[in-house]
Amino acid sequence: MTIRCAALAALLFLPSAATAQTWPERVYVSVNGAFQATTNDFSDRFEFPKDQETGSTEVDYRVQSGVLFDGGGGYRVWKNFGVGVSVSIFNRTDAAQTTTRSPHPFFFDRQREVEGEATGVTRNETAIHVQAMYLLAGSGPLRVVLSGGPTFFSVTQDLVSEVVLIDTFPFDAPTFSTVQKQTLKASAPSFNVGADVVWMLRRGLGVGGLVRFSRAALDLDAPGNRTVSVDAGGLYAGGGVRLLF
Repeated sequence: MTIRCAALAALLFLPSAATAQTWPERVYVSVNGAFQATTNDFSDRFEFPKDQETGSTEVDYRVQSGVLFDGGGGYRVWKNFGVGVSVSIFNRTDAAQTTTRSPHPFFFDRQREVEGEATGVTRNETAIHVQAMYLLAGSGPLRVVLSGGPTFFSVTQDLVSEVVLIDTFPFDAPTFSTVQKQTLKASAPSFNVGADVVWMLRRGLGVGGLVRFSRAALDLDAPGNRTVSVDAGGLYAGGGVRLLF
């Protein structure tokens, strides 16, 4: 609903852009709580030696939608044009589903399949959005900020590096115990586009609804010379306080 309202207000205000007044203020500050609607699930597969054979583990990771923090500001450089920068921080802790095929210690070519769930798998995303801004001010308290530019993503992701099994005689039906995890980091450039609809409550103070889209593809350098591709970012919307001075 927040996305629809903010987008609708921006579209209704665009026809008056040609006659829009220049903002009297120079500085724009935005602080928001937001919700990232995009999910970024991914998968991985790795092999391991065991009993003179090779076993394998497949992991399906969930990175669900969730809340994030967005904050930043801008400066009106000339007429309705400005520049700015903002930062968004998104943190999630989800579970991952594992499927392990472990060789039998007594018989060759007899893989035993074990499923399990790895809990406490964390994802941290930080995105720095550099923006060119177009600032629209109507005759009333409604204002709109249209923005776009490059984004720089930094992602920290937990990956399962080993599945620990409980394996007892006669070794026909091992069970899942726990996992070992490793934290990896990656960064990548991308882009951002957004719109902020502001309603001024009084001079210098207002509230706003923000919609922004920014998405990146990153490669995690995993052990064993593996590359795990993950997506970060997406569409998010929220609202908060606006300071203009």
